[in-house]
Amino acid sequence: MPLIPTRFAVEFGEVFPFGAFVLGVEPSMAFSADPSAVKQQERDKETGQLVWIVRALDANEEAARFGAEFKVKISADHQPVPPEKIPGFPFAPVEFDGLTITPYANNKGRIAHSFRAKGMQAPGGARGGRAAAREQKAA
Repeated sequence: MPLIPTRFAVEFGEVFPFGAFVLGVEPSMAFSADPSAVKQQERDKETGQLVWIVRALDANEEAARFGAEFKVKISADHQPVPPEKIPGFPFAPVEFDGLTITPYANNKGRIAHSFRAKGMQAPGGARGGRAAAREQKAA
C-alpha cells in the first residue's frame, strides 16, 4: 500500500514573497494527555531529533489581516540559531531551507496548515533573498 505524503515541499519565496523575520526560537514540548506527566521536548518521528519552534513574522502587509505571525518547526540536535539582526531593526530577516507545508482540518472544521523546515539562514540577497534573485534573473 503506497504512503500518502503529508508534507509538501514549497519554495520559501513562493510562500513568503516579501520575506520573513525571526521573533524567537523555543523547544516544542511533546503532548501528553496526563497533566501530571513530566514535560519533555518533542522528537521528530522520522529523524528522532529534537523539535524546535521558530516564531516568525510574515513581511507581507496583507498578511497582518489574517495574523502575520506564524511558526515553523525545525528538527535539530541543538537549538537553531537565528540570523543576526540588522542594526537599528528589532527583528532578524530569515529564509527557511527545505520548507514543507502540511495541510489539515482544525478543530473548527477549517482547513489550516503547519510549516516545517530543515534550517534557517539570513536571506541570500540584499533585497529579499531568493525572491529578489529570481526577479533579477527575469529582468
